[in-house]
Parts: sequence; C-alpha cells; structure tokens
Amino acid sequence: MEGVDERVLRYVEEHLKGEKVSGLDHSLRVLRWCERLAEGRDVDLEALRLAALLHDVSIPKSGRLRHYDVSADMAVELLRELGYDEVKIRAVEHCIRAHSRYGGPDPQTAEAEILYDADFLDYLGAIGLLRGILRALVEGEYSGDVSEAPMVLEAIIAKYRRPLYTEEARRIAEGRLRFLESFLKRLREELEFKA
Repeated sequence: MEGVDERVLRYVEEHLKGEKVSGLDHSLRVLRWCERLAEGRDVDLEALRLAALLHDVSIPKSGRLRHYDVSADMAVELLRELGYDEVKIRAVEHCIRAHSRYGGPDPQTAEAEILYDADFLDYLGAIGLLRGILRALVEGEYSGDVSEAPMVLEAIIAKYRRPLYTEEARRIAEGRLRFLESFLKRLREELEFKA
C-alpha cells in the first residue's frame, strides 16, 4: 500500500487476527476515509495513516472499553521501537486517544478530527448496519431474533446523531443516516406484514 509503513501494517494484521467486527478490513476502510477527508487540507498524512491503522489494534485484547487508551499505548511502544520521532508519536497517540465515541479526549488537531470522522463513517450506512448488528450479536446485546432488530437499529441511529468535524463527513453521514432510517422504516413495515 502506498504511503503505509509495511511494518505497521503487519503488526496491525497480526494483532487484529480473528477480530470479527473491528478487524483489519475496518482499519483499512478508516485509512481510506482518512486519506479522502484529508484531501486539500494541511495535515500530517503520515501521522494520520499510522493512527488510522493502529486506532483499534487493542480491541481483541481489551474489548471496546477504553480501547482508545490501550491502542494508543500499543502504538507509542511500537512506533518507538520502529524509530519514529517523538513529535510524530505524540501526534499519532493523540489521534488514537481522541478517535472514539465511547470516551477519550476531544480531538485537538486536524488529524484527530479526521480520524474521528473516518471511524464514525464506517459505522454508518450499509457497512455500519452490518457492523452494528454483528457487534450486538458478538457482545450478546442482540439475540438474533429479527423482531428485536428495530431496537438494535434505533440504538445504532441514536448513537450516530452526533456532530462531525469535517464538512465532507457531515454530508456523507447525512445520506447514510437517511439510509438507516429508511431501512428501519421498511423493516418495521415488513415485521407488521405491511410491505
């Protein structure tokens, strides 16, 4: 992959092996969103790419609870071992600590804002719908009974009615939220034998 440290990519691939919802595929989609949202902006693209790859690296070990802190600590350790300078390491660390909707500090840099928005976008729309249902199944929050699915979808939609930092992410999120709301409406109609 162009612009990506292959050593970091291998590290992420190894640590996310077996992760069912926030695996390497998610990190690579977030990386692509980061690159897209960064276009035309004055950002440290190298720090942003590193943060995108490493932002969820601890989830198989730590779960979602405070994964942003554990992943940031793992990233700092790895980047020091690989010889990155402290300024770059601190930039990556802040991005990772600030990327989560589940806690952590607010983003204080353009790179951290972009990572937050990119991660957010991967939980919306068709991909987000699948990821939300899979996460609820994996974590035991959803039994798999289709009649309970509207409650799962309502929770997903409610969680994602938060402000985003970049104009492009806001535009994309609106379309994806409309899709989720439309899907939820159709699901309810089908469950009530109206469609």
